[in-house]
Amino acid sequence: MIGKNNIATLREQAGMTGYQLAKKCGFISNNHVLNRYIKDAEAGKHLSVYRALLIYNELRKAGVCEKFEDVFWVEDSNSNEEQPSNMNIKKTP
Repeated sequence: MIGKNNIATLREQAGMTGYQLAKKCGFISNNHVLNRYIKDAEAGKHLSVYRALLIYNELRKAGVCEKFEDVFWVEDSNSNEEQPSNMNIKKTP
């Protein structure tokens, strides 16, 4: 299974830069905004559930999505069929 997302599209619909979204999410360290967290998330890299929830919450507040599944979903790597976004899905053989 592969995690997919619409972060970049929704962020642009909200009229935000990666920097602005990172700041709203609280991705700040030593008074520096860590916008690389947004860039990595948009690329599907290094995304924790905690960060995914923060990103989803800010995009929801911006009015560009309603459900977590509007931002994140899981796709079966064997088929291109989209599935509901439940990051804890485990397939058993």
